[in-house]
Amino acid sequence: MLIEIPLTKAVRLISPRVTALVNTVDKHGNLNSAPYSWIYPLSFNPPLIGIGIGGKHKHTYINSKDFGEFVVCIVSEDFAQQAVNCEEKHKPGENLLEKNGLHIEASKKVNVPRVKESKAVLECKVKGFLEFGGDHLILVGEIVYAEAEALNDEIDLDIIKPLLHVYGEKFRGIGKEIILKRKS
Repeated sequence: MLIEIPLTKAVRLISPRVTALVNTVDKHGNLNSAPYSWIYPLSFNPPLIGIGIGGKHKHTYINSKDFGEFVVCIVSEDFAQQAVNCEEKHKPGENLLEKNGLHIEASKKVNVPRVKESKAVLECKVKGFLEFGGDHLILVGEIVYAEAEALNDEIDLDIIKPLLHVYGEKFRGIGKEIILKRKS
């Protein structure tokens, strides 16, 4: 039997979602890294992604708007708690990655560093922002470089072990793989 779900909880029906640390740099060169799970593909060609950001006051919005680049570092089960700890409120310039025992390394195509522990990374250039009058806006980025621990060019989720966010403090890992034939 289906029951009515309050509209405030309706978005939970499209869970779980991949969790990532989104890295940006401010105008003074300070790194900001914040966990997000409202990340979604928008286009194959060019490769575009969207990230739901909780307002223009967020460091991720300000920095990506000013700097024009960001890096999406997929969070693995291996460093899940450390990554989620990066959501704490902090002053600009405070390095939450370092505070939580994570490390950075240079990116390949953008000037924003990435999380060394991440097994999958998307380096992006800002294409713009979409606003619809809600409590979130969408950061649109073009992927200019992608890298993952993989076998040949086949992505192996058993190696990456992406952390999936259900809602609130509920997270999941990857379960069994199901292969379904699709009609073209």
